[in-house]
Amino acid sequence: MKHFIIAALLLFTSAHAQSSYTLVPEKSKLVFTSIKSGFVIEAHEFKSLSGEINEQGLASVTIDLASVETGIDIRNERMKSMLFHVEKYAQALVQTEVSLSALKNLKVGESFHRHVPVSVELHGQKQDLVAHSDVVKTSETTVTIYNTKPVLVNAAEFDLVKGIAALQKIAGLPSIATSVPVTFKLTFELPSK
Repeated sequence: MKHFIIAALLLFTSAHAQSSYTLVPEKSKLVFTSIKSGFVIEAHEFKSLSGEINEQGLASVTIDLASVETGIDIRNERMKSMLFHVEKYAQALVQTEVSLSALKNLKVGESFHRHVPVSVELHGQKQDLVAHSDVVKTSETTVTIYNTKPVLVNAAEFDLVKGIAALQKIAGLPSIATSVPVTFKLTFELPSK
């Protein structure tokens, strides 16, 4: 339902085409929002992300689905086992091709906007989504990408509807939305010389 997306994002470029950018987990965040009972909105996140933008311009973010954090332990466990089935599908992968020439002309503090296709692999399914993002050169060695519109992930496209129905039943809820907005802030850094 969500991972996506996330991801969806890494649409940027680098001043040093000879080096890979590496995701900085402690400066990155991937959040998805659930809507239950028609109007109850809750934000959740994944605590473990990894990724890079390689020398060929392939940007990748891997999401550890077992790191889902909803603020309620039993709900975390139910999402892992009943929705994501982490014993079989431990990770989600988001990838996109990026231009490694756009960023090198940016000065620190400057940014540009991109809307790009991203490939999302989740729960045994692969779909193409679109991410609208701003890319900011935050230092000579770091880039931060954040979405300007939520990425909408449709659970049906990733075979997650049955899992949502199971969560709804066990929690005794009248409804849980199957379209999920995902937001992200991803920071990538060049290695130290």
